[in-house]
Amino acid sequence: MDKPYYLIDFENVQPKALDRLKPGTSRVKVFLGAQQTKVMLDLVQTLQPFGIDAEYIQITGNGPDAVDFHIAYYIGCLSAQEPSAIFRIVSKDTGFDPLVRHLVAKGIDCKRVPELGPVAKPAAGIAGAKTASVTNTVPAAPVSVAVKAAVAKPAKAAIIKIVVDPPPSVSATKVQTPSSAALAKAVLALLAKSTKPGTVSGLRASIKSWLKPALDEKGIDAVLQSLKDTRHIVIEGKKVTYPPR
Repeated sequence: MDKPYYLIDFENVQPKALDRLKPGTSRVKVFLGAQQTKVMLDLVQTLQPFGIDAEYIQITGNGPDAVDFHIAYYIGCLSAQEPSAIFRIVSKDTGFDPLVRHLVAKGIDCKRVPELGPVAKPAAGIAGAKTASVTNTVPAAPVSVAVKAAVAKPAKAAIIKIVVDPPPSVSATKVQTPSSAALAKAVLALLAKSTKPGTVSGLRASIKSWLKPALDEKGIDAVLQSLKDTRHIVIEGKKVTYPPR
């Protein structure tokens, strides 16, 4: 079992039974008020054998419940680091009880005790079980019927069916490819709206950039041949001209 934490509200109670705790089996944190600048010699001598397991924490600032808030803060930090840690708040202040009930409901082993005492060991034959200390004065938070039902019968996850239509086969759809004459007409319409290239290479580049998807070299050759056949262009070597219509 992990070494339990004893968080002592020294403003509220000065425990006289520290000798009940054995060094190496417990961790002790003594919370002192902002005005408590001195501690009793017997307390120091008793905690000295605990070494690093004992710590004095003097709070900053004054006000009602200032120590209580500090203790709550340390329990939050420590329980986040050690989820299975055991906490005992040593105080006669019943103002801790709502906090204790909340922590117990969250699965954190925490009790408020008016005096120091060793943590009860798990009952024999029950592996990992945690038994309540006889000094426990805080009942565990009741579990609602709805929560019990949710634990007993977890909700069945909904099954989502996703249907994806299969893509049509290549044989089912006939791809219609525009003819060279139709492409030539499209090129002529674009030539009428732009600067006409003066070279064959320039015209080829324009055709490739204008038509989407881009034609391969054979497709461009077919478009040029259609333009030549209809006498829309004249090619002489590397140059191309556009006869007036």
